[in-house]
Amino acid sequence: MGTVSARNIEITIPAYDYEAAFVPSQAGDPIYPYPHIDFDRIGSPAPRTFQAILLENAYTAITIVPALGGRIYRWVDKTTGRDLLYRNPVLKPTHWGYRGWWLAAGGIEWAFPVDEHGLNEYRPWQVQAASAGDQVTFLVSDTEDHTGMTVSVAISLDSTHSYFTIRPRIYNPTDRAQPFQFWANAMIALSDNRNTPALRFVLPTDRVSIHSTNDPNLPQSKTQISWPVYNGRDLSLYGTWQGYLGFFASPRATQAFMGAYDPGVDEGIVRVFPPETAQGAKIFGPGTLDPALWTDDDSNYVELWGGVTPTFWDYGTLNAGESLTWEEHWYPVNGLGGYRFANALVAVNATVQGDEVRAALESSGPFTGQLLLRQGSAVIAQWSITLTPGHPYHVFRQIPAGGVGSLSLQIRDLAGRPVATIPL
Repeated sequence: MGTVSARNIEITIPAYDYEAAFVPSQAGDPIYPYPHIDFDRIGSPAPRTFQAILLENAYTAITIVPALGGRIYRWVDKTTGRDLLYRNPVLKPTHWGYRGWWLAAGGIEWAFPVDEHGLNEYRPWQVQAASAGDQVTFLVSDTEDHTGMTVSVAISLDSTHSYFTIRPRIYNPTDRAQPFQFWANAMIALSDNRNTPALRFVLPTDRVSIHSTNDPNLPQSKTQISWPVYNGRDLSLYGTWQGYLGFFASPRATQAFMGAYDPGVDEGIVRVFPPETAQGAKIFGPGTLDPALWTDDDSNYVELWGGVTPTFWDYGTLNAGESLTWEEHWYPVNGLGGYRFANALVAVNATVQGDEVRAALESSGPFTGQLLLRQGSAVIAQWSITLTPGHPYHVFRQIPAGGVGSLSLQIRDLAGRPVATIPL
């Protein structure tokens, strides 16, 4: 049995003096009572130290910074030593966002109660610790000034899995119904605080809706296009992008996972979520935009968004006294070359090349069971498998001649119960 630990640490980040440039908003302003920024008054960057919380087990380490919106600021796959999230080397406000400015700090931020990074991602959130058995949990929370609603995210890591778990909760303590949005925005950088042109997005859908783009060969906002290939271009490959681009799975993801994988470093991330509650799945990449818009070096990122509503154009509603909560798992994968299926237990990459099936699997925790290759109802190959995080399992098999039916892979536990089925 492994262990999980939590300890307080300090991190120092150069930061522009953006608070000195705050301009109060007035009643009737859509962002009231949050501040605007006068960009001409922003002070020069200087080192700033933040209190942080480091959670880690044998496979994963995550760092939470309560003072920066309770965000998960850093995520490390300890089996490879690779950082998975973008960490801006300087805290620099951009001109983007619902407020007219956004602090592009990096990590995984919680955007609430409106679209485009929300209203309260830049300021301190409350933090509370809790432990249960072999799991450590930290609850970050804020009472949002615009609506009076409360938003919290329980961030948990246990001793045996490479995944961390988030449990967002939205609560309306006011005396009237409140419209809202909630999005988790993960700023991803899989190659030393950058992304390579080989990066691939994993989004199980066949259509997406454009949110925004400056690519002259793509249609404009609210247009649906085919995914992943549109007009002969594979948009799941970041290197094919010709400008910035953001889009939503339309009308939603067809399976309960999404993520990204960079074959150049053979590393990726998986997000597993309940699509009936967390309906939104969005991808954004700055493409050819100048990094000076958000940082002071050439570092870059892409954004993987998961939200309550299908798009930024949709709002949910909580009546007085109502709440909404759900659970997601996020875990790293490596050595797979990519993946085409994932659940909370395992990520799988599988291809058919001529008369041969090749498969690669990686689990989020210890697992022993069987892997079956089927053609129709017939089992044409079977392997006993023992999986652990950070140790991808590879198999290949020639397909016997004369078989009838579609090919599929099935993973079963020791009791013979299916835990994953992947059509090929």
